[in-house]
Amino acid sequence: MEIIAHRGNKRYTPENTMAAFMSAATSGADGIELDVQWTKDGVPVVFHDEKIDRTTNGSGWLRDFTYKELRQFDAGSWFNSSFFGEKVPALEDVLDWLQEQPQLTLHLEVKKPPRDFQYNLEQTFELLRSYSMTGRTVVSTFYHPLLTYMAKEGSESGIERALLTKTPLFRGTRYAGTIMANAIHIRHSLQAVSFYPLWARAGIPVRAYKVNRVREALRCRRLNVTGIITDDPKAMVEALKR
Repeated sequence: MEIIAHRGNKRYTPENTMAAFMSAATSGADGIELDVQWTKDGVPVVFHDEKIDRTTNGSGWLRDFTYKELRQFDAGSWFNSSFFGEKVPALEDVLDWLQEQPQLTLHLEVKKPPRDFQYNLEQTFELLRSYSMTGRTVVSTFYHPLLTYMAKEGSESGIERALLTKTPLFRGTRYAGTIMANAIHIRHSLQAVSFYPLWARAGIPVRAYKVNRVREALRCRRLNVTGIITDDPKAMVEALKR
């Protein structure tokens, strides 16, 4: 079962920063998960919220800043003063770093894109291709039409497309086929647990997120979950080894 670091090693480092991803790499994780949005000037950056207030010393909507403007803000001190000076990374920063981390897969959650998302997506896929990352990347999103667009346009056939959902979906595998998704990412819950074996038998990769307790990880493994997305990858790796 894959252990994927949620926004990097976010329990011990500021989320979605290079410090978080580097920490995840030393934890023994199999992959990193991050969020992608686009700046005012169309640069794909790694950031979760629509506004920058929570995780930087700036304020406002991310989409209203150019990449150069966004880089002026401190994205580490909110977590701990020892991370002063951390910046919001561009996706390209992460891809460049991943060239030295061949053991890691990239789980890329695309937030709801702007109206001209076709251009933004193609620019992002071109980056993945230029760094030879398509075979190591899973794209997930709550905005399911994006997955259909990816499949129909043939943007990149090597990239796994995962529908993202907070709750189990009625006839989930059929729905996944309808929107041309080939994986399911779901928030872990007692309700979701009963669906894991069904989806596993159907042969569709299932990854559960918000798995932060050892007993939850062990349950997921017993139920043939493909991977867990966790805030504490080191604890999960050590527990599964034991």
